[in-house]
Amino acid sequence: MDDFLEIIAVRRKQGLFTALYYLCWLLIIVFALIAAISLSSIVGMNPETGGIMFSWQSLLLTLVFGGAAFLLWRSSDNCRVEYDYTFTNGNLDVSRVLNNKRRKYLTALEMKDVIRCGPAAGPAFAKTLNEQGAKRHNWFVNRDAKLYYFYFQRKGVKHVIVVELTDEMVAMIRSKNYLPRGVWYDADGNSSYGASIS
Repeated sequence: MDDFLEIIAVRRKQGLFTALYYLCWLLIIVFALIAAISLSSIVGMNPETGGIMFSWQSLLLTLVFGGAAFLLWRSSDNCRVEYDYTFTNGNLDVSRVLNNKRRKYLTALEMKDVIRCGPAAGPAFAKTLNEQGAKRHNWFVNRDAKLYYFYFQRKGVKHVIVVELTDEMVAMIRSKNYLPRGVWYDADGNSSYGASIS
């Protein structure tokens, strides 16, 4: 039977981010209306000559407010972020979900590739963060949740991912020798096999 578990990390205190989301949409509507009005004024009739008149000012307003509306629209989904973690037979998949609509695949990590991992606290985690050239990826939404890190190397680049996992998923990851021997370090800096971080 396969080991499979999927969990979704949802922001617990969403109030401020919900308010920001609706504020973004209010500004999107206002900016889009200004852009539409300015667009209709780019080309018009010159009352003095009766010919066609081109307004650079209207073009600039259309571009500025239209661009601002577009950027707000693209970034508004960031106010509603979730992380999806799926563990299947020694493989951890991480995805970011924006506003329950857009899913961005972040990584697939095989546990056999992990160099060091454990709770995101203590001397082992501190040592990992100080690894020269390591790229840190914070893929969680609640800072007060149980956070865990996984340190690995891919294509010559060192990565440290910090994720928000449940006790059930941690137990599954640590079962059946999915992890190489001695890579799991507890918060006190000791590995599962009695070695301590130096």
